[in-house]
This record gives sequence, structure tokens and C-alpha cells, in this order.
Amino acid sequence: MKFSINYKKLCVLAWALLLTALLCACGETGHFNMSSGTSAAGTTPQATADTIGPSATAAVTKTASNQPTSTLPPETTASQSSGTIAPTATPYPTPALKIPFVGDPVAMDFKGQGEVIKRQFFSPDLQKNVSYEIYLPKEYSSSGTKRYPVLYMLHGVGGQVDEWNWYGLMARADELISNGQIRPMLIVLPEGDQEYWVDHPNNGPKWGEYTAREVVNHIDGHYRTIPLPESRAIGGLSMGSTGALQISMNYPGIFGVLGAHSPAMRTYAQKLPWWGDQDWFNHIDPVTLAKAGDALKNMKVWIDVGANDTVWKPRVLELKQVLEDRQIPFTYTEWPGDHNADYWTAHVVDYLAWYNSVLSFGPK
Repeated sequence: MKFSINYKKLCVLAWALLLTALLCACGETGHFNMSSGTSAAGTTPQATADTIGPSATAAVTKTASNQPTSTLPPETTASQSSGTIAPTATPYPTPALKIPFVGDPVAMDFKGQGEVIKRQFFSPDLQKNVSYEIYLPKEYSSSGTKRYPVLYMLHGVGGQVDEWNWYGLMARADELISNGQIRPMLIVLPEGDQEYWVDHPNNGPKWGEYTAREVVNHIDGHYRTIPLPESRAIGGLSMGSTGALQISMNYPGIFGVLGAHSPAMRTYAQKLPWWGDQDWFNHIDPVTLAKAGDALKNMKVWIDVGANDTVWKPRVLELKQVLEDRQIPFTYTEWPGDHNADYWTAHVVDYLAWYNSVLSFGPK
């Protein structure tokens, strides 16, 4: 009988010890109390991807990083990720026009590290084949999916598609890019004949529309461009400068950067015979357009003229006054020189440096 009593005491003691151990273990692990919303240790539990739905996971991610909500797939938890989410590709717009090449590419004689190619396409607006030259930096062929801003430079009335090449634009750009002084960009030299880059009245040839829409859509459709206004510049010299001004205002939202180098802006008395009446002249005259429209307010604008350019400087100063009166920001430069090749050749590097400083080169 004495042995039986000791056995019962031992059993009771063993159960007591086991119960104490279990209670201690629950206290150390913080077993969750559903009624209070706290753990047994007295703290609010951390939300994890295993205990909350996708929306709660996103909320935790946003609070922690102060960045847009994470879009981790449901099977991947925040704790399993590396903390760095790969950026998604920018959804660049698709060109509105699909304009194919005509003929084979012609590699131009170019001594730089990049290349200059001459190509053609058929213009529906002009109903003929048109040419252009394009500069591609050295890295273009090996840069995979990288996209580039584009500089469109329009020639003057006495020049052809390669006039800017005569003044060293492509060669200087190649040197500056190779030396790391400017970033890689594409440069396009379109064909403009002697048409002042304007749309003719009475359903005539639409040189303005061809430049703004067909050339741009063709280039965006065949080359890795950044097809956004802030990554698109239009500039020109003399007739091409006037063309760049009026195209920017007649076709707003296509170009975000404008360079007017020695613009040759004719008055109504100086207009060409096929420019139509006063109403049509007002439609293509940069000074008149600047007085009425707001397109230039959304652009980076540069204007320069030679101090001795007595023929065209008065209207340049008239345009300058209009922009100042309307409080439209722009950069104005007046260098020594006249309306000639020496002046433009001397300032090609200045032009390229400015375009480089205001163009958007996309995400870094």
C-alpha cells in the first residue's frame, strides 16, 4: 500500500512538470491570442506574406519603401525577394504611320567611329521618293534595346540633304560623343528641296506635314528612338531654321526642342509667289504664329543670328521681342559673323552642346 501511494504522487508530479513546460514554451513562442489581437508575449504580430493576402503585402511594401505598391506575383513573398524589383519597359507609343524603305541603304564616306547612312522612302504627302541621311553613333549596333533621342536638322534654300555635313555636324557630333562630351544621339538630315518646309496652299505639296509626321514616323518605325517630344529636337539654318520654327508651331506636341540658327523669315512683301494670300502667309510666318499660339511655351527654344546678318536680323529681333512680350522662355545668342557657311561651321559645336543639354535621354 505504501508503494501505491508513492506511485500516484510521482504521477501527479510528472504531469505538473509537463504542464509547466508546455506553458513556458507557449510563452516563449508568442502563441497568438485571436481575441486580443496580440501575442502571448504582449506584442502585435508582424504581418507576413504567409498570413496576409496580396493587398496587405502591397501595403506593407509601400509603407516600408515609400515607393509605388509592389507588384510581386502571388507565389513570391516580400521576404523572399532580393529587395530590387526589375523596372518595367517604358510603353513607348507605336508610330502612327508605317512607311517602308525604298531601295537599299547607302553607306556614306565617313571617317568617324559611328556611321552615316543614306536612305529613301516614298512620301504620300509629296507623292515622290525622298532621301535623308542618318548618323548612328558607334554603340548603336551593339547596344541591344537601348533607345536614343533624335536631332532633326533642316538644310537651307541653297543646300541639299547633306548640307549640315558640309559644315561638319556629323563629324563634330561623332568626336564629342567619342570623347564623352555629349551623349549618344541620332541625327537625321531630311530632304526639303527649296520649298521652305511649308505646306503649300490650295492642296499643294505638304512639306511641313511631310517633315513633322512622315519623316518622324518613318524614323521612329525603323530605328531605336525615344519617340517622345522631350527626346525629339528640330533645328535648321536659314530656310531650314524658318521651317523648324513654323513646323514646331503648326504641328505642336511632336518636338520638344527647337533650334533656330540664322532664321531667314520673309515678310509678306518678300514672300514667294506660291505662298498664297495674306491668310496663308500668316499660317506659315513664325512671327505671326508666335504672337497667337502657345506651342513654344512647352518647348526648349534657342535662337541665334550673326551680328552682321543685316538682311535677316531685323525679323529675328522682331521674333525675339514677341517672345519676350509673351514671357516665353528662350535662349538668344548673337555672335560675330554673317549669313554664311563660315558662321554655321564655327558654331556647330555650340549647337550640339545645347541640344545635348536640353534633350531627354530617357531613364538612366
